[in-house]
Amino acid sequence: MPRVLIVDDEEPLRASLTYALTREGYSVTTAEDGASALEQTRTRRPDVVILDLMLPGIDGMEVCRRLRADSDVPVVMLTARDRGQDKIDGLTVGADDYVTKPFDTPELIARIAAVLRRRASAQRLLDEDRLLVQRMEELLRHAPIPRIAAQERPQARGRLDGGRVVVDLDSATVLVRGRPIATSAAEYALLRLLLSYPGRVVTRTELIERTWGPGAPDGHTLLAVHIRCLREKIEEDPAQPRLVITVPGIGFRYDLPS
Repeated sequence: MPRVLIVDDEEPLRASLTYALTREGYSVTTAEDGASALEQTRTRRPDVVILDLMLPGIDGMEVCRRLRADSDVPVVMLTARDRGQDKIDGLTVGADDYVTKPFDTPELIARIAAVLRRRASAQRLLDEDRLLVQRMEELLRHAPIPRIAAQERPQARGRLDGGRVVVDLDSATVLVRGRPIATSAAEYALLRLLLSYPGRVVTRTELIERTWGPGAPDGHTLLAVHIRCLREKIEEDPAQPRLVITVPGIGFRYDLPS
């Protein structure tokens, strides 16, 4: 049963909303001022807060600002003023929606439901990402030790220059803008292979076999995990990589900066 906190200094409004929301299956608590609203939020942990803008003592804007300092509870703000700037200010301090008094109760209930759906969807995405991270960590714990065959070891000392990213072959170190960064053995091996052939596509199979050996379990998943980790460390924007480029259906390519 979703928990709703109604914060309004008008007792008739609190009573009517409590009745309407209870009939819709919500568990409702109320507060008549900003201080009690903050306390109720801490102790009752509501799923959504209906917050009036004009409150005695601490006003709704400040209540919302304080809530956002340590909570992501959805906030639907109520106000008797139909000023555009108030709506902008409310959304800026963290309100999720804004309703002007007098309002249609069924519309407010629909907005509450929509806010809760958005929160549930965001929580599902967070849970899925958490599971993905756990899976990545499990793969990394059980990954075979990367290998570089004898014939692939550098015969001459030097560096592989990828612009702002450099692989120092002598020390087996990766430098970004001249500063060494920590990489796993797999990340170093993959970057070294890609940077050995700048501009050339290296297939997934080739990367897997030359890093972990033929028949590595979960090879494609291992590769995806380590490429993602590598991008986090060397790309300016890992979500839009400019160095380690995916070539769909084939593999990856290291692009030298122009």
